[in-house]
Amino acid sequence: YNFFTAIKKLSLFSVLLFSISSAQGVFITEIADPQNSSQAGRYVELYNNGSEDVDLTGWALRRWTNDNVDPQSDKSLEGSIPANGFYIICNDDAKFLATYGFDANLDIGTGGPADGNGDDDLALVNAIGEVVDFYGQANSSRDGNTGTVWEFEDGRAERKGSVTSGNPSGDAAEWNIDNDSGGGAGPQYA
Repeated sequence: YNFFTAIKKLSLFSVLLFSISSAQGVFITEIADPQNSSQAGRYVELYNNGSEDVDLTGWALRRWTNDNVDPQSDKSLEGSIPANGFYIICNDDAKFLATYGFDANLDIGTGGPADGNGDDDLALVNAIGEVVDFYGQANSSRDGNTGTVWEFEDGRAERKGSVTSGNPSGDAAEWNIDNDSGGGAGPQYA
């Protein structure tokens, strides 16, 4: 063991620590279940408020369906999210493209985190396995978010512009939530 080995280890640790801390600027900004989702598709939007691109290798979305205590298997993310840029995960890229005129960054198919019907909980997990952002109130005894302030069925949940980072505990006050039960601006069409 010598001085240069110690410096190399310290440098590697510093790079890893910088990468992890700069990546904490990635968070969920919108979750959509439009009224016309059978034609338009559903999606989750992430934002990177950092000054560096973030490699999403090892990152994942996690979903709790309805009143399940345990989440579904994580859906891995891929690619990168640019500094001050967005990254969209959809359940059907062909529908997304036809509706919005551009491709989503990642199509993870139906039945997973980008295919929530407005009453599921969702977490963004970073490359070291930490929940860095959370939507909902997992592990409660109910039908997901149905009938709660978190419900976005046939609508969307959009992060308020004043929120600039993720919240691993979740806080409904950080969101504008529209749904077909009369919440917010009511049902939303893509």
